[in-house]
Amino acid sequence: MNGKFARLELDGFGCPMAHCNRNDDSLHDLPPLRSVGTCQKIVDPVVSPRAFVHLGAFTGEHAAVCTYDSPMHPALVAYDYKTGSVAWTSPPEDLPGLFHRWPSGILLARLMVDDRPPRHCVFAANPVEFVAYGDDGRRLWKRATTEVHRDGTVGMPTSLSFTNRGELVCVTTLGWVVKLDPLDGSVISSYRMDASVFVDGREHRGVFVTTKSPVVVGDSLYLLADFKPNVSYPPLHPLFCPVHLVRVELSQPGVRGSEREIRPLLRPSGPVDALPDRVRLGVYKGTGSPPALVRPGAAPLFFAHAHTLTTAGLEPTISAVEDRAGVLSLRWQSVLHVQRGDDVYAAPALHPDSGTLLLTTLHNIYVFRDVASLSGQVPVPAPVDPCELVANASDPRTTSVKVGSPFGLAFDADQNEIVAYTNFRISAERSLLSYGFLGAFAVPVNPRKKMHPLWERPLGVTRDGAPIPGFGTFGQPALFRHEGADEQTTGIIVNTVATGTYIFR
Repeated sequence: MNGKFARLELDGFGCPMAHCNRNDDSLHDLPPLRSVGTCQKIVDPVVSPRAFVHLGAFTGEHAAVCTYDSPMHPALVAYDYKTGSVAWTSPPEDLPGLFHRWPSGILLARLMVDDRPPRHCVFAANPVEFVAYGDDGRRLWKRATTEVHRDGTVGMPTSLSFTNRGELVCVTTLGWVVKLDPLDGSVISSYRMDASVFVDGREHRGVFVTTKSPVVVGDSLYLLADFKPNVSYPPLHPLFCPVHLVRVELSQPGVRGSEREIRPLLRPSGPVDALPDRVRLGVYKGTGSPPALVRPGAAPLFFAHAHTLTTAGLEPTISAVEDRAGVLSLRWQSVLHVQRGDDVYAAPALHPDSGTLLLTTLHNIYVFRDVASLSGQVPVPAPVDPCELVANASDPRTTSVKVGSPFGLAFDADQNEIVAYTNFRISAERSLLSYGFLGAFAVPVNPRKKMHPLWERPLGVTRDGAPIPGFGTFGQPALFRHEGADEQTTGIIVNTVATGTYIFR
């Protein structure tokens, strides 16, 4: 890398959002926030309308960085933990967009070069460019995405991660895998995941694409990929497009002159050819970034969602895939029998130490326990109604409670409980309106004990503090550590779709 040795590590206690944790498990290695003392609404640096899509807040050692999709607003805003004041904003011209900026999941990391002191950096991307900033907001470099593929766009990068070699890596919505030098953003290697799949004995050619965050284990990248066929006859109906978990080797050790080049995917020779770098999970589409259970001496397990076509229609299915000695295979699978219109919309969340996997649809929460010991066709755990996890649901005016965002997790060793945080959408009677609430609930590691609510607070209030209607957040709640009155304590920062940014302490 420009003749220098560079190394990347997650910043401080990490960027623990599902979109930038290297294992994507959603676990924050921090003490939980079991009760809320204060809720601070942050005054945004620019008063402007918010666009519909956003990925939430990302937390590092010195500040939280929130992403904003509206071109009327800076793409990135860093907030001070103590006061909630704005530490810096990205220049308005960075990560541009006409109607949407489409910022990806960003990476907060420490960059070590040779024997110099570590530099805290923020790496970001959108369909137009890759950008790096120092922890003071000063731009370090900027690269156009057209440098990856000069003949056209590469699509929208998903979240940024890094390899064991210290290279930045991302996957795009048009099927590109890209490695960049973190020192200047130059392209080290790029590869488009052109592929062939067989459906009912017929070969279809196309590309693997994704909007999900990849998992990086060592020098291997794992992603939940939808197959997008090229124009062909007869056409492949979207309902029958296969969904795979795919492994991409990010280097080719032992291949002289290609040590840092991305290894191409294998191609099937016929309809019964099983390839070691992919597993077919189902059809239609995969939803939610897959988390990974990585333990020393054990084959890594990846938990991914797709759909199974049954007599009842398309049913969401969660699969566990293991990588044993370089061969991907299906360890277990569970089909969710949901009511019509319900589906998995958010990433599963994993507590690695206890092997507890939380999976949510709009209407139900499922808890899979001891996931490393399961195999074959796994019965669906009894669903938990979100109403049971929100104290506010006891209000007689409440008609329904839905889960509106991925889970963020922390662990309470004293209580032996997983504490989960998410956005609940609470609907009130005689109204079509719903209200976004950030809520916390406890999941005892002991399966004989019941899950129970801890707290909830509105994500949108009037000047008098009364809840106002809104979606709340689509992003994952992000935990951080800050200096309290006497000691360090845990807080949570959430930026919402339309009602502002909030810090809970």
